[in-house]
Amino acid sequence: MLMNSIVVAVLCGSLLVTTTAAAQTLTQFNKTSTTTRPYFIELYTSQGCSSCPPAETWLSAFSKQTELWHKYFPIAFHVTYWDYIGWKDSFAAKTFSQRQYDHLNAKHIGQVYTPQFVINGQEWRGWFDRKLGDVFSKVQPEVGALSVSIEGLQLTASFDNQTGNSAPIELHLALVGAGLETEVKRGENRNKQLKHDFTVLSHQVIKSNRRQQSTFTAEIERIDTKSWTAEQFAWVAWIEQRDQPVQAVAAWLEAE
Repeated sequence: MLMNSIVVAVLCGSLLVTTTAAAQTLTQFNKTSTTTRPYFIELYTSQGCSSCPPAETWLSAFSKQTELWHKYFPIAFHVTYWDYIGWKDSFAAKTFSQRQYDHLNAKHIGQVYTPQFVINGQEWRGWFDRKLGDVFSKVQPEVGALSVSIEGLQLTASFDNQTGNSAPIELHLALVGAGLETEVKRGENRNKQLKHDFTVLSHQVIKSNRRQQSTFTAEIERIDTKSWTAEQFAWVAWIEQRDQPVQAVAAWLEAE
C-alpha cells in the first residue's frame, strides 16, 4: 500500500513534542560528533602568494556541502613566511607556520609551500592535478565520538577513543571566520580584493587530563569577534593523535 501522508496519532494522553537544536554561540556551544572519522582538510595559504586565491576559492566551496561540519572540516591556516615579499598577511601567525613545519618534521608532507593541502594529516597534491574526488572516496574508519562543551570561558570535552591506538591525544580549538575580505595593495596579489572562508583566527591546544586521558578541561582564551569583519564565525574542535586529526566537531555560531 502506498501512503501519501503520515499521520501521527497521540494516544493515551501522550504529547507530541517538537524540539529544535539549541543555538550555538561563542560562549554557549555543545556538539557531539559521529563515530566515523571525518575528512579534516587543512589549507596553508598566504595573501602574499599569487597561487593561493584559487585554492581558497576551492576550499570556500565546502560551505555549500550538506555534510559540512559532519563529514568535511575545512580550515585555512595563513602563514607568515611570505610576508617579506611586500605584503603582511593580516590573518597569518607564526604558530600557523610552525604547524606546517611540524607536519614536515613528522614526515606528513615532503616540503613546505603554499598553497598546500593536508588532509587527515597527510599531504594531498590532488588539487593541482584536479583529481579532486579521489581522496574523498575512501571508506573512513570508526574512531569514536568527540563531545565538546563551552560555557562562558570554560571548556569540557571527552573522546571515546576507539582507534585501537594508545598514543596520547590532545584537543585543538580554533575560531574560524567566513566572508572575510582583504584589499591587497602590495606584493604578488597587489590591487586584488581577496575573499577568505574557513580562516583560522585563533587556535589553542589543550592537553588531556592526567588521570583521565580521554577528557579535557580548560579555560579558553577570551575572544572579541569585533576585531574581524567576518560574515560568520564557527568553533572547530578536533582531536589529534601523533599530530594527525582523528575526530572533530564544529558549528556556525549565532550572535549573542
